[in-house]
Amino acid sequence: MLKLIVVFSFVSVVLAQNATTAESPLKPGDISWILISSALVFIQIPGLGLYYSGLAESKNSFSILLSVMLAAAVVSMQWVLFGYSLAFSDTSSSNFIGNFEYAALLNTLNVVNPVAGTIPAALFAMYQLMFAAIAPGQAIGAVAGRMRFMPMMIFVALWTTIVYDPIAYWSWSENGFLHSINVMDYAGGSVVHLSGGVTGLVLAVMSGRRCDYGTRTYETHNPTFVYIGTMLLWFGWNGFNGGSAVSASTRAVGAALATNIAAFAGGLTMMAMEALINKKRFSAIGFCNGVVVALVAITPGSGYVRPSIALLFGILPVITCFYADKVVHYIQVDDVLDVSVGHGVGGAFGMILTGLFAQHRVTDIDATPGSSRAGWVDRDWIQVPVQLAGIGAVLLWTVGWTAIIIFAVNLIPGMKMRCHKEAEEMGLDVYEVGETSYPYVPVASLETDSIMMRSSANSNMVKVASQETMSDEGGIEVVSSSRP
Repeated sequence: MLKLIVVFSFVSVVLAQNATTAESPLKPGDISWILISSALVFIQIPGLGLYYSGLAESKNSFSILLSVMLAAAVVSMQWVLFGYSLAFSDTSSSNFIGNFEYAALLNTLNVVNPVAGTIPAALFAMYQLMFAAIAPGQAIGAVAGRMRFMPMMIFVALWTTIVYDPIAYWSWSENGFLHSINVMDYAGGSVVHLSGGVTGLVLAVMSGRRCDYGTRTYETHNPTFVYIGTMLLWFGWNGFNGGSAVSASTRAVGAALATNIAAFAGGLTMMAMEALINKKRFSAIGFCNGVVVALVAITPGSGYVRPSIALLFGILPVITCFYADKVVHYIQVDDVLDVSVGHGVGGAFGMILTGLFAQHRVTDIDATPGSSRAGWVDRDWIQVPVQLAGIGAVLLWTVGWTAIIIFAVNLIPGMKMRCHKEAEEMGLDVYEVGETSYPYVPVASLETDSIMMRSSANSNMVKVASQETMSDEGGIEVVSSSRP
């Protein structure tokens, strides 16, 4: 009898679990993967801060770290209140913007979003929050060391609402007009990177050049920060692209694999370009910059192309961005950390390559038969013009509204975005934050030491080598010999 009760209980539990599974669209594996991916993308935010901080001058290094995180904090408040609803509302009939159905994230624990049908909408909101949080942080790098914090936070709140949320809705909501014409942006090549890069360019132009621009050479103050930041960005990008499948699936595997292949190819390509063109050695900073550009470029196509094609996404955009950076410097746009090139040009070129190399054998995975699109390699000739239309829409919207927002914020009494000359010369670590990355070392000493070390390494100073020889008396005599 006891055995029958045990067997009956076991069968009842199994049947109940099967019934629950049949009734609920949620999949535990998908939920677990998107939880992990959300954490991975979050790691990119401090990673971006470290990457930018290392590239900047030491007097602004800590302010950059803080500004990237402040931008993320401001976006999170906006996202919870109404940002998610504007960007991903599934009850809006508009092709342009969502509604306030999910303001304050109401009911998101109890429903699923049609674009992520196997996870709770609350989890999808958290995952997409990380994308929205890092987008304005990218743009801030263009004006590192010359933007005040309070106006910057006002700008970020307005920019996320007016620029980012509509673009996300256009591309990723089922009713968005870019989605309806089949623009292929798998994980944010235009939504996140093109919009962020273009915003950085507009900020750089409207803020004006640094007060000492053109009078001296700006030095990367901490290559170790650059290296650590790049590795954190790269690590997190596995969730950025791999998680954009919104499921633990073959599509996620392909996207993550393509991401890593592109990154390796991009790092090697930029290092080679630095050595061949700029006559540098094995530049670690060059490698890191190449990795970031390649990661940006593969983002829109990571879930649409075969992993082996990712080699081209790592090579071609890096070469393009290498020369685009020279153009930006030639026309004297003071984009401090080359945001407009790395994210703007890299994101746009990645979108075009997606239109060229997307294939049905990849886009058909986990898709409704006949609903997927491909690129020119599969003779879908309309896709590149469609991609260009998407790039143009994002570009025009971002440029226009970013310029208006900057102009409006500067009109607010006491909220002028550009810091004054004294603060710029002193550094925003001291002037805006009151704390520094190196509290026990004077900033002036760091700058001087950095310049002296690089001058010593790059100049043709005579190296003096000491050579010990035996004197006639049997003692040891030190003879100095000079050699180039």
